[in-house]
Amino acid sequence: MGKTAVNINSTKFGEIVINGKPYDSDMTVYWNGRLAYRGKEHIFEIGEFVKILKESPEMVVLGVGQSGGVKIAPEVRQWAENKKIRIYAENTPKAVEIFNAFANEGRKVVGVFHVTC
Repeated sequence: MGKTAVNINSTKFGEIVINGKPYDSDMTVYWNGRLAYRGKEHIFEIGEFVKILKESPEMVVLGVGQSGGVKIAPEVRQWAENKKIRIYAENTPKAVEIFNAFANEGRKVVGVFHVTC
């Protein structure tokens, strides 16, 4: 197994460390190493999901906050089901583990991580 393009080193309240660099913002992380800042919304809306789908991921991992404060809009789950995209929604520390496991397998995974609540 080769080196992956991206690795999330850690997360704690208010921070996520990606490829050794700390970020104090919510982040969207793509399997190919591309990173995008995201707003601090407490709901994962369909518009954000549709934007991610343009990259044709196999699955999306949602870090719903350190203690699970982020909600997922119902239409996101419906779209995911229709498009056959698996969504994993876990507290951010667990979501980081899931994302890294898929990235290490070379899977086309996108992670959306909320770093507070």
